[in-house]
Amino acid sequence: MSRDFHHKPGCILYVCCGSKCKKRGGKHLYKQLKSTVKEQRLRREVQVIKTGCTDNCKRGPVVAVMPKDVWHFEVTEQTAMSLLEDNAR
Repeated sequence: MSRDFHHKPGCILYVCCGSKCKKRGGKHLYKQLKSTVKEQRLRREVQVIKTGCTDNCKRGPVVAVMPKDVWHFEVTEQTAMSLLEDNAR
Protein backbone atom coordinates (compact mmCIF):
# COMPACT_ATOMS: atom_id res chain seq x y z
CA MET A 1 0.00 0.00 0.00
CA SER A 2 1.77 3.07 -1.22
CA ARG A 3 -1.19 5.42 -1.00
CA ASP A 4 -0.48 8.75 0.61
CA PHE A 5 -3.40 9.33 2.97
CA HIS A 6 -1.94 12.59 4.21
CA HIS A 7 -2.07 14.58 1.01
CA LYS A 8 -3.98 17.84 1.09
CA PRO A 9 -5.71 18.97 -2.10
CA GLY A 10 -5.21 22.57 -3.16
CA CYS A 11 -8.94 23.04 -3.55
CA ILE A 12 -12.14 21.53 -2.25
CA LEU A 13 -15.48 21.99 -3.99
CA TYR A 14 -18.36 21.58 -1.57
CA VAL A 15 -21.59 20.82 -3.44
CA CYS A 16 -24.85 21.28 -1.59
CA CYS A 17 -27.04 18.19 -1.85
CA GLY A 18 -29.72 19.34 0.56
CA SER A 19 -33.26 18.50 -0.54
CA LYS A 20 -33.94 21.67 -2.55
CA CYS A 21 -30.48 21.94 -4.11
CA LYS A 22 -30.68 18.25 -4.97
CA LYS A 23 -33.97 18.83 -6.79
CA ARG A 24 -32.41 21.74 -8.65
CA GLY A 25 -29.48 19.67 -9.86
CA GLY A 26 -27.04 19.62 -6.95
CA LYS A 27 -26.78 15.83 -6.86
CA HIS A 28 -26.17 15.71 -10.61
CA LEU A 29 -23.45 18.39 -10.30
CA TYR A 30 -21.80 16.43 -7.50
CA LYS A 31 -21.74 13.22 -9.52
CA GLN A 32 -20.49 15.01 -12.64
CA LEU A 33 -17.69 16.76 -10.76
CA LYS A 34 -16.61 13.55 -8.98
CA SER A 35 -16.60 11.68 -12.27
CA THR A 36 -14.57 14.36 -14.05
CA VAL A 37 -12.02 14.53 -11.22
CA LYS A 38 -11.59 10.77 -11.43
CA GLU A 39 -11.40 10.66 -15.25
CA GLN A 40 -8.88 13.48 -15.43
CA ARG A 41 -6.91 12.19 -12.45
CA LEU A 42 -7.19 15.44 -10.52
CA ARG A 43 -7.59 13.89 -7.06
CA ARG A 44 -4.38 15.46 -5.78
CA GLU A 45 -5.45 18.94 -6.91
CA VAL A 46 -9.19 18.97 -6.27
CA GLN A 47 -11.52 17.15 -3.93
CA VAL A 48 -15.32 17.20 -4.36
CA ILE A 49 -17.46 16.77 -1.25
CA LYS A 50 -21.24 16.76 -1.00
CA THR A 51 -22.75 18.63 1.90
CA GLY A 52 -26.10 18.86 3.54
CA CYS A 53 -28.17 22.02 3.39
CA THR A 54 -26.17 25.26 3.28
CA ASP A 55 -29.30 27.34 4.02
CA ASN A 56 -29.26 28.99 0.59
CA CYS A 57 -32.18 27.00 -0.78
CA LYS A 58 -33.64 29.71 -2.99
CA ARG A 59 -30.27 30.19 -4.71
CA GLY A 60 -29.35 26.54 -5.33
CA PRO A 61 -27.61 24.55 -6.42
CA VAL A 62 -24.72 25.93 -4.39
CA VAL A 63 -21.00 25.19 -4.75
CA ALA A 64 -18.48 26.57 -2.25
CA VAL A 65 -14.82 26.73 -3.26
CA MET A 66 -12.36 26.34 -0.40
CA PRO A 67 -9.91 27.56 0.79
CA LYS A 68 -10.81 30.59 -1.35
CA ASP A 69 -14.13 30.84 0.54
CA VAL A 70 -16.01 31.75 -2.63
CA TRP A 71 -19.63 30.67 -2.91
CA HIS A 72 -21.41 30.19 -6.22
CA PHE A 73 -25.19 30.14 -6.49
CA GLU A 74 -27.57 28.76 -9.13
CA VAL A 75 -24.67 26.75 -10.50
CA THR A 76 -25.17 25.15 -13.89
CA GLU A 77 -23.24 22.16 -15.20
CA GLN A 78 -21.19 24.50 -17.40
CA THR A 79 -20.35 26.73 -14.43
CA ALA A 80 -19.42 23.70 -12.31
CA MET A 81 -17.01 22.44 -14.98
CA SER A 82 -15.48 25.92 -15.23
CA LEU A 83 -14.99 25.98 -11.45
CA LEU A 84 -13.28 22.62 -11.63
CA GLU A 85 -11.03 23.71 -14.48
CA ASP A 86 -10.14 27.01 -12.81
CA ASN A 87 -9.25 25.35 -9.51
CA ALA A 88 -7.38 22.31 -10.80
CA ARG A 89 -4.26 24.34 -11.46
